[in-house]
Amino acid sequence: MIIVITGTPGVGKTTVSLLLSQRLGLEYLHVSTFVIERKLYRSYDELRSSFEIDDEEVAKELNRYLSERKNVVLETVYPSLVDNADKVVVLRKHPKVLYDELKKRGWNDIKVIENVEAEIIGYVAQEANEWFKETCEIDVTNLSPEEVVNRILGNICDKPVDWLDLPDVQDLLLALDKIIS
Repeated sequence: MIIVITGTPGVGKTTVSLLLSQRLGLEYLHVSTFVIERKLYRSYDELRSSFEIDDEEVAKELNRYLSERKNVVLETVYPSLVDNADKVVVLRKHPKVLYDELKKRGWNDIKVIENVEAEIIGYVAQEANEWFKETCEIDVTNLSPEEVVNRILGNICDKPVDWLDLPDVQDLLLALDKIIS
């Protein structure tokens, strides 16, 4: 079984993926670590403190790796790197909560704002929905990691989140625009 856990940075992918892999006795694979260990990146972006990857090369190597293993919980912000999965879970988090958590990590404003805006517009969720026939979206904002794992195991999904419908998120978006202007 290949389970993909995806979402914007800061939504809890690592914690949930590790807990889920332990509960199911499956291998845990962090795609970013996979990329770094195999040097599947083009360069390092100092401003964003992240590696710029070669999507095609990463997808090729990752899918080759997955073809040799059938029991993996895979964590990634790039669901389209994976050709096949038995289950795809998109973790979502209220953008105001996400903003606070990313700031606590000490990330610079540009990196925080780009990731919060990605969550607001549902960038990762949209990519997952376009790439896979079926996905499970879970709003993790008020859930513990254990509750999220229980929902995954119970196939309990939320309807797709549209943060832009919320007035406080619209206000946050305006505030973010002022920061980068």
